[in-house]
Amino acid sequence: MFDFLHHLGESIAEERSLAHLYRTIVEGIEEVLNADGAALYLLNDEEFSPGHLSKTCPALITVPKEARLEGEEATRKWLRLGRVPREGEFLDTVLDEVAGCRWARGEQPLPDGIEDYFGVPLSHAGKVFGVLSAVRKDRRFSSNDWDIFRSAAEQSAFGLGNALLHREVQEKRRMDDELRTAQEVQKVLLPDRNPDWPGYRVRGINFAARLISGDYFDFVDLADERHGVVIADVSGKGVAAGLVMASCRSALRAHALVANSPSETLAALNRQVFADVREDMFVSAAYAQLENGTGKITLARAGHDAPLLYRKEEGTVEVVKPGGLALGIDRGPVFERVLKELEIEMNSGDVLLFYTDGVNEAENTKGQEFGKERLRERFAALAVNGAEGVVGGLPAELKDFAGSHPQIDDITLVAIERI
Repeated sequence: MFDFLHHLGESIAEERSLAHLYRTIVEGIEEVLNADGAALYLLNDEEFSPGHLSKTCPALITVPKEARLEGEEATRKWLRLGRVPREGEFLDTVLDEVAGCRWARGEQPLPDGIEDYFGVPLSHAGKVFGVLSAVRKDRRFSSNDWDIFRSAAEQSAFGLGNALLHREVQEKRRMDDELRTAQEVQKVLLPDRNPDWPGYRVRGINFAARLISGDYFDFVDLADERHGVVIADVSGKGVAAGLVMASCRSALRAHALVANSPSETLAALNRQVFADVREDMFVSAAYAQLENGTGKITLARAGHDAPLLYRKEEGTVEVVKPGGLALGIDRGPVFERVLKELEIEMNSGDVLLFYTDGVNEAENTKGQEFGKERLRERFAALAVNGAEGVVGGLPAELKDFAGSHPQIDDITLVAIERI
């Protein structure tokens, strides 16, 4: 027994692989019990899988459905080596019943070539995570054997449970490090400064709900004294949305440099998105081309929230709503048929606002949304101070509105002011 505990402790201290730890436990149990075979099964999502088996131990057999339906007593009769239910409703009860006692033979014969066996659940911090078993082929275990087995199983459960927990913590730390690295990479893809274009003041900002954002905005210098502004929102959140975002950014930049208009750019981007993303994903986007110094902006929209246009002279807000379907939903014909362009003329002091739905769908602690009507009202008030006032003031108002309610979606704003 001492040698078993010594080898177990060494394996844990040296942070050997889990496979090595499983093998150490099974081979150690065989040795201390003078058993002919042993097995370690692990429980994941209510399913048992082998950690390590000796050749003598039979495989796990699921408790038949009819036994489960007859109730706990019938289920318990099926319990032999490996006869444990998949169904969660009986699992805890059954394992509690057999914990700390030798399993009875029940009404079922032992597998051929097996004379006797032990089995006990393994638990750590109150949670069952596996089953440890031992068998003899031609002789019975004694009560002293049971005491040794139970003690060894308890030590194995403690050591293995700690090792599994330690590896979970390490894996989480590794994933967190990778996510932070991905976040830094994504930050590089977003503009690091606002553009200085004749006749315009442009400001943009992005707040991710998670480490990785599915929103993005970008500024593109084009030929013929034109410039492009894009905002997009990938369905979903997290790493998958972030990867699609990065792909869309690169693709749009490439298409924008050769296309003659926003609609041509979005049509080309849609064909690529449709071919590349999963069926359950799509991308909403709005793309505008600005002419240097003239105030003329041509805009196309692919299923994105309609931009808002503040007219300084009238003190009013217009909804700029050209037709369009989200990227990635249709291969091309329908998308291109419904896609429309709109030209607007901006005068000095006018402000055009692009935003993602994380703005209007921001919630407070009462479950109320910020809403599009409130957004228009606050935009009108903030736009008096230009693009700087909008991008600087609106996030603060969203934060005040949400209070202690967590941010549930990415928030992105781009404001274009005619100067």
